[in-house]
Amino acid sequence: MNNIINISERLKCVAGLVNKGARVADIGTDHAYLPIYLVQNGISNKVYACDVRKEPLRRAKLHIDEYGLSDKITTQLCDGLKGINKGDVDTVTICGMGGKLMKNILKAGIDKLGDNTQLVLSAQSELRDFRKYLLETGIYIKSEHMLLEDGKYYFIFDCVYNTQDEYYLNVTNIQQNNIYEHAAVAGDIHNNNIHNNDSHREDYDKEDNDKKKITAYAEEELRYGRYLLDNKSEVLYEYLNKELTSCNNIRNSLINNKEQSISIKSRIHAIDEDIAVINKALGRWKE
Repeated sequence: MNNIINISERLKCVAGLVNKGARVADIGTDHAYLPIYLVQNGISNKVYACDVRKEPLRRAKLHIDEYGLSDKITTQLCDGLKGINKGDVDTVTICGMGGKLMKNILKAGIDKLGDNTQLVLSAQSELRDFRKYLLETGIYIKSEHMLLEDGKYYFIFDCVYNTQDEYYLNVTNIQQNNIYEHAAVAGDIHNNNIHNNDSHREDYDKEDNDKKKITAYAEEELRYGRYLLDNKSEVLYEYLNKELTSCNNIRNSLINNKEQSISIKSRIHAIDEDIAVINKALGRWKE
């Protein structure tokens, strides 16, 4: 079998971000669809298809053999990046996992990444904490891309790991002035108890040897992506409005609940916090 493989739009987006000519490690390769696509489309001539599970890797090898690409795609049974030597690859792709698992994979294999290693990542959950981890670790988010496929939204990160440049994070959170802890006990949680501290984003410092410094990521940028917000992503705008509608519906349901227990009031407070961040994000489209 030598025909061209057909993959999802999400994986096509991932493939389109991979630097041409890069040696690639695809972590959690499953069926090896992405490695096959990368080679067939002349994006990469050397791909390591890695998986921690034997059965998916067996299937991956069968697919690679069927497409006649065993000379360019090597299967690797390993946990995350542990089977890759530093300097073996220029790009790492990790897709289809939760943010927490991806964070653990990167933490365990960070020593396998060389300076300027590209990482194309698609986390499916825990996006706020995942972005924060990337930025704190020296993994600079060059751009983010978002798409809707089969009723599900996907966030895709194009990143670079660089220990030489000064990448750092100064997060300005939405502060609650400790009102939440006290008000929950008193049963007095209202919208006007939520105060958003304005965050100030400094531009990248391009004068100090062109080193990029990420300063003051606002809460909405951690949750939804600075690049997507700055570029007013249409898909993100649709997503935010759906999230806002969902939050308002949940809030109304909670308020109408006759049993206004501390736990319900706490939930209302959390929803109000989410609504405040979503509205701040949506405000970018008015700028």
